[in-house]
Amino acid sequence: MNMEGKHPVLQISHLYKTLGKRRILQDVSFETYSGEVFGFLGPNGAGKTTTIKIVVGLLMLDEGEISIDGFDLRRQFEKAMALVGGIVENPEFYPYLSGHDNLKIYADAHGGIGEERIAEVVRMVGLENRIKEKVGRYSLGMRQRLGVAQAILHRPRLLVLDEPTNGLDPAGTKTLRDLIRKLAHEEGISVLVSSHLMSEMEMMCDRVGIITDGILRAVKPIDQMIAAASPDHAVYLLRVDNAEAAEAALAGLEQVAVKRGEPGELEITLPAANEEELLAAVNRAVFEKGVRLYTVTKKEHRRLEDVFIEMTKGGDQIG
Repeated sequence: MNMEGKHPVLQISHLYKTLGKRRILQDVSFETYSGEVFGFLGPNGAGKTTTIKIVVGLLMLDEGEISIDGFDLRRQFEKAMALVGGIVENPEFYPYLSGHDNLKIYADAHGGIGEERIAEVVRMVGLENRIKEKVGRYSLGMRQRLGVAQAILHRPRLLVLDEPTNGLDPAGTKTLRDLIRKLAHEEGISVLVSSHLMSEMEMMCDRVGIITDGILRAVKPIDQMIAAASPDHAVYLLRVDNAEAAEAALAGLEQVAVKRGEPGELEITLPAANEEELLAAVNRAVFEKGVRLYTVTKKEHRRLEDVFIEMTKGGDQIG
């Protein structure tokens, strides 16, 4: 996602935080923009939750600056917080009241929020048919969606979600993921989301930042993050009628490494720099040997999870 021309909503500059004798955050700087989902990734104890708690006003920062839509978090705290909505832990509601009545209590406490806005956010999160039911009857996924509805009720510029898909089944996870992307891309909200589910973050986020040991290691669009850590070789699986003959046919090809796999399968590894040229040579060599080639399948590209594991193991920077 191209951030050119986009409006920075959350701006974090040289953030430091110490708890007791332990330095939790060290010189953390990044921005999130209107209309994007920014994924914040890190292992337990990396400083991810501490950063999020500072952003939503639950912890004070030691050094550095944070602004939300131009309002400084320390000097203009109330104005900054008025522009933030969030779910840092599981959303809490009165289970004996309906979803609507829970939202009405929040709206009344916040002030200036009418029934029209309540109906609007209920439609956004897809709870129109269940909003009059008691929250105690809601599934976990419905409570999460109601939590998002409450968080965006006052039209925040920044929505902060800490592990929003925890405990959800696959259907509930997809529903919430689609909702988060819709809020960013269609409503123009800047969404900061953390999760340990890498596959979900890959499908949900436009950009990600990876933090380890309190240090922000990299901030990149999803595809660039993966590409920057991709290996310099490609791996293919060949299904053939005679693996032994195919292996012999490929023995003379330099730069192509061959390994026998399941019966009737070969795994070939070749440099990514001239991948297509070498793959054509492989096909030709197998064909000329009289071997039937059934399928050629490229092994799955690196995923965000691979990059995350690699970075959190060694603390290396990518890019």
